[in-house]
Amino acid sequence: MAELPLPILTDIFCRLPVKTILQCKCVCRTWFNILSDPYFAQMRLAIAPVSVLLLTNLEQRSICNDDFLVPLLRLNRIGNVSADRLSLLTSCNGLLCLRDLGYKKDEISVCNPILRDHMILPQLRSKRVNRMLLGFGITQSTNRYKLIQILNYKNQPENSDKFQVQIFTLGTDMWRNIGYLPYELIQPNYGAFLHGELHWYAHSQDKTVFMCSFDLENEQFQPFPGPPIQDHGQCRPVKSISVGVSGGFLYLCDGFLESNIDIWVMKNYGVKRSWTKEFIVVNPLISKLQRIFGSIHILNYGVNMNMWDEEAAEDAELLMLFGSEDLLAYNVKSKGVRKPKTFGIKSNYQAIPYTASLVSIKDAVMRVRSLAKHSS
Repeated sequence: MAELPLPILTDIFCRLPVKTILQCKCVCRTWFNILSDPYFAQMRLAIAPVSVLLLTNLEQRSICNDDFLVPLLRLNRIGNVSADRLSLLTSCNGLLCLRDLGYKKDEISVCNPILRDHMILPQLRSKRVNRMLLGFGITQSTNRYKLIQILNYKNQPENSDKFQVQIFTLGTDMWRNIGYLPYELIQPNYGAFLHGELHWYAHSQDKTVFMCSFDLENEQFQPFPGPPIQDHGQCRPVKSISVGVSGGFLYLCDGFLESNIDIWVMKNYGVKRSWTKEFIVVNPLISKLQRIFGSIHILNYGVNMNMWDEEAAEDAELLMLFGSEDLLAYNVKSKGVRKPKTFGIKSNYQAIPYTASLVSIKDAVMRVRSLAKHSS
């Protein structure tokens, strides 16, 4: 192995499971330096498969992986905080965003459960304010991880549409105010992150429904080109539409008609005419689950989904996670549904699409602080 050229050695390492990579770091100093390089972490992340992370107190042996293509990862605590006190919010590049709902607590933190990195974000100074996290992502040009939240004052009138928007950058010390929320965001709860932007379906002040995005670089909301679906205005149920990202593509699930769900995929990012109605899901169980949970996470779009190959299409399945509780496999040919045994266990757990990575919170913080030091 020591005689292999560095590019080949790096390529071999990239294809190993994350836990095996961590073991390889202990072999020798050369391997440690290669595998600790932030550049290697980005290379590994680019080819890492999507998994489902379970936050649960279940023992590992109680979790059945069934015959699903997507691996299941288990997390039962962060530091000294057990799963029953934590709420999974969202993730980006293997970094999880969680909320600790312990006694007299409401802490939001970011962690990498693989590296056991953990960082608690600054707390609110006033107890008269409720906050709601909107999303988590990374800027394209400067590689800064940012979180966005809105504040709702407890004495604020119920019909008020004034919500203060704040940004936090990993490596800084405080949340920054950037103005007021210009739209009413409908779905998803946490913006779908792709290409440096967070995406939602939203209402304007006149209740027009449209897609919007938030650019993490310039910290601005703006309209985003959506698929050619009917508006339906105030007649549309809030949970009849869902926006997400799978396989590097932005998708939208339109379930206004209870009989089916249309799945639109944006084949060329940012180009309105590239929206394609890729699937029409006709299954009463899936329609019912969307109306219950709202959000649909498609886990494997683009993986073994060659619909032009009849032999491959015969067994092609869409793996769908509804909310944080139900995982189903939908056969696009037969319209049938499979349900894994894992999610049949009656227990308290939460689930989230997750990509295990070697991205270090410490490195992200040090990079931002170094840039700030050089610019001052």
